[in-house]
Amino acid sequence: MDVEFRHLRAFHVLATELNFTKAAARLHLTQQALSNQIKQLETRIGATLFQRNSRQVTLTDAGRTLLARVPDILDTVGAAIADTRDTESGQRTELIVGVRGVTGLDITPRVLRAFAAEYPHVALTVGKVEFDDSSAGVLAGAADVGLVWLPAPDGLDVTPLLAEERIALLPADHPFAAETAVQPEELAVQPFVWWTDNRDLAARDFMTLAEYRDGPAIIGAEVATLEDLLAAVGSGQAVAVSVASVSRFFPWSGVVTRPLREVTPAVLAVACRTGDTRPLVAAFVRIAAKIGADLIAEGSAAAPV
Repeated sequence: MDVEFRHLRAFHVLATELNFTKAAARLHLTQQALSNQIKQLETRIGATLFQRNSRQVTLTDAGRTLLARVPDILDTVGAAIADTRDTESGQRTELIVGVRGVTGLDITPRVLRAFAAEYPHVALTVGKVEFDDSSAGVLAGAADVGLVWLPAPDGLDVTPLLAEERIALLPADHPFAAETAVQPEELAVQPFVWWTDNRDLAARDFMTLAEYRDGPAIIGAEVATLEDLLAAVGSGQAVAVSVASVSRFFPWSGVVTRPLREVTPAVLAVACRTGDTRPLVAAFVRIAAKIGADLIAEGSAAAPV
């Protein structure tokens, strides 16, 4: 089947704009040339992709099916061309991935392995960042892409991957530790641990259960690392809310975990800087989204809500 890259590019732009005048301008083509490319594509694949009349352009069911696949195809081809050029010039491309509190999740190694298999000539560097950097190093320029927990700070484009339950971290002698699960409105008024340099109010509200209380959170201790957080909880200074995967650090002296009753889960996402259109960044986002969907389909993870 002799489908050319220019055909798919023309299809994608027209499917996005649904307007021949605007699409032709973006592609630097005449409307007639664009119409000819779309007709060639439809003939070669044997399907009608657009319905056209004097007033509007709409996608057919076949067109919507193709549109679901074409962005990934364009990203992959673009990345392959860029990587080939780097190989020819002797340059080894690097992609830095920031990870924040996700090393215990099944998705992290699977995404990294899948990316490395598809892009073997890319030097993939994984940078662990402190919990007080909710962008996983992306906003600071220390990482090209990151695996982060939502809500994410402004300045990031995020693609949700999967959901994980939030849990309570309690001092072992706390009254709530005797319960099988904790009421969020009761925990929300307790003194919390929070990060010394993290001024992200949306993240703080989410992880201190702000929707279950009136007024700001009581901060009982400020910490810089996860180990410091667990030590602050274990010493009875405060409580904390975290994601269930933090249990990989347990047992931890003086700290117990309990489920929270009927709270929305935390959502893991892949993030890049807003407007970052580099092919390798787009490829990493695509691969992470696919692995997340695979885990959900396998029943190994919950879908984001």
